Amino acid sequence: MFRRGGRVRAVRSTGYDAALALALTAPAVNALAGARLRELSRSAALSQEFSMVGEEQRPEGLLWHGVNLSPLSATPQAIAELGRQQASRSRRCSSVVGDRRAVEQLWEHLAPLWESEVREHRWSQPLLQAEEPPAGTGVGASSAAGTRTVGPGAGGARLRPALPGEEEAVFPAAVAMFREEVGVDPLAGDGGRSYRARVGELIRRRRTYVVIEHGEVLFKADVGALFGPVAQIHGVWVRPDLRGRGLGRAGMTELVRQVRRDHAPQVSLYVNDFNEPARRAYAAAGFTQVGELATLLF
Repeated sequence: MFRRGGRVRAVRSTGYDAALALALTAPAVNALAGARLRELSRSAALSQEFSMVGEEQRPEGLLWHGVNLSPLSATPQAIAELGRQQASRSRRCSSVVGDRRAVEQLWEHLAPLWESEVREHRWSQPLLQAEEPPAGTGVGASSAAGTRTVGPGAGGARLRPALPGEEEAVFPAAVAMFREEVGVDPLAGDGGRSYRARVGELIRRRRTYVVIEHGEVLFKADVGALFGPVAQIHGVWVRPDLRGRGLGRAGMTELVRQVRRDHAPQVSLYVNDFNEPARRAYAAAGFTQVGELATLLF
């Protein structure tokens, strides 16, 4: 797969522990790719989706080259070697994503071949992490079941994990979120079968949180990646007619409390720098910037 004696090599089971340890040096930055690394720990696909630079027990950087292309904790020299290796191949990924500086360095090697295929450049995506939830954010008192009121309507609405059987209610909200955020239709291609399966999987794992009233989703967010001490939030969505009324801010504040309770102590997410309403809601919910990512969409 790689030339004999080269410094770029596939991550194999014998080097998995060292690769994981390197990725865990920056768990929030590496959350998406790191979660995939852990998922493949006992799979033959590990060596097909992950490469490393350097000695197997002392890697200098990693690269996830699956559905996404993502550098993990790589030195500038390692990124250069990974970039040259990837530039010798045809593109298979749907995006390049990771720490902004690392993506910029990697892109120097890939841009001459792939630039014409880029659909959107998102060079600045602040990486945020939640502090302790601030007081006075519009979240009501805890209920007997441990949830809080967060929303409009008489008596409020309750944020909670979505339940098996609620897939049909959650799916339209998930599709609307994907179209808005990614700019493509998840129903294209296979009619939405793979995306519906993903929605169902997150619900089964209690990683989708919703506010539902009268059978309709008002607010939704997913724990899209779990890596080490970090739960990374993806897919945040508020029903359009309710935006600007505090539901997003209150929902995010309560989401942090429940995700810490259910999954991991550190709650992070990343947001496009131009999405000012979302950035204000996250700041009000106690999120502060701890890094910067970049994403190139194909």
